[in-house]
Amino acid sequence: MPPVVYSIKVERDYLYGAKKFFSRAGLPLQDALRAQVKMAADCERCVTLVDENAPIEQIQSAFAGILADAKETFHLNGLFRNAIVRTAEACKLPENFIGNVLGEAERIQKTRAETQERG
Repeated sequence: MPPVVYSIKVERDYLYGAKKFFSRAGLPLQDALRAQVKMAADCERCVTLVDENAPIEQIQSAFAGILADAKETFHLNGLFRNAIVRTAEACKLPENFIGNVLGEAERIQKTRAETQERG
């Protein structure tokens, strides 16, 4: 299947900031966004297979695809986390405060996902 061009509107400052942020890590913005979109699509494929009670072999095959791509996506998440921690340290926030905020963000995200699954 040929690639599809998809455009989104974002604030100009956000776009320039994101480009600069990812260039620090040697990643073009488009590659970073493509990695996120691909990971989401791979995860959806796995969740769909699980929801449909597909044979375990099919689920394992789809999951292998996620694991193969996870390195890049987790690298992106690590970049975000490092920026948060570095900024918090510069602000002299206590380390446990940073951990608590990040942990709360993960709990909020988990609660949203569970609510969407039920709804």
